[in-house]
Amino acid sequence: MRPRKAVVVFNPKGGSARTRAATLLADAFAGIGASVAVKATTAEPGSACALAREAIGEGADFVVAMGGDGTACQVAEALMGTDIPMGIFPGGTGNLFARSFYAVPSAEEFVNMIASGKPQPIDMIKLSYADLDGRAHERYFMVAVGVGKLSDAVSRTSATFKRWFGKLAYVVNVGLSCLRLDAPTYRLSFRGSSVGAKAASVIVLNVLPAHLAMMSRGCNASDGLMDVGIIGCTNLWQLIKLGFWTLLGRPERSRCYRTIRAAEMVVECDRPVNPNIDGDPSDQTHKLIMKVVPGAVSMILAG
Repeated sequence: MRPRKAVVVFNPKGGSARTRAATLLADAFAGIGASVAVKATTAEPGSACALAREAIGEGADFVVAMGGDGTACQVAEALMGTDIPMGIFPGGTGNLFARSFYAVPSAEEFVNMIASGKPQPIDMIKLSYADLDGRAHERYFMVAVGVGKLSDAVSRTSATFKRWFGKLAYVVNVGLSCLRLDAPTYRLSFRGSSVGAKAASVIVLNVLPAHLAMMSRGCNASDGLMDVGIIGCTNLWQLIKLGFWTLLGRPERSRCYRTIRAAEMVVECDRPVNPNIDGDPSDQTHKLIMKVVPGAVSMILAG
């Protein structure tokens, strides 16, 4: 499609985001005849979502999320229920959703992809939970929600360290957490049945990031299902063995890993956990309720 009025929702604090990159992207849209506005997010919670809704009110016919997965998810949430498509220009540390479909493009390559591409329906997953004070929360995510020690190591990584060291900041934090797993007990309920397990982490996936490609089979963002991985490791040795089989492309050979595919899932834990929602930590809870929303948003992912 060729946008007539594009809006770029830009997170200037993203791990790889640069103001110059946003300017180049705006120039590339102008080069195909589109009017374009760049809106920078603030530290206010939900800023990207608010800016995307503002763009809708201003008559935008295409919205670009330029930032990490959190920025992309907020923009997608704002566009739910509309026929306005979006694109994702990687500008964060992880960019897991976008990089599941394409390598980091130049501004010109990205705009050419948009101009020659067609929107496709993308699922999102609705997450509901009550925090420890009884307050109800409702969020949506496009990539993953994780809980447990390994997930905490990712979500609690300092934004400053991510900007300085990129993915190395995650690697260091995860490595340190592996030394003391202290695995809680989870119960997962789905399709009228349930399973229980002590686990280092539970991760719920809507799409398979490239570096997790061996952790599931066939997971994609348009199938109406979520993939749930149980990392049932309780000590470092079990994690090493799981890592070995994963590197060989056979994580199922480990007794410490199991996947479940379902449209709805309830995850309960015997102690408080912090949900890591598309890379962002949230309030502690004992119970997560998740449901796939098929075709929630239109997105261009290939030209």
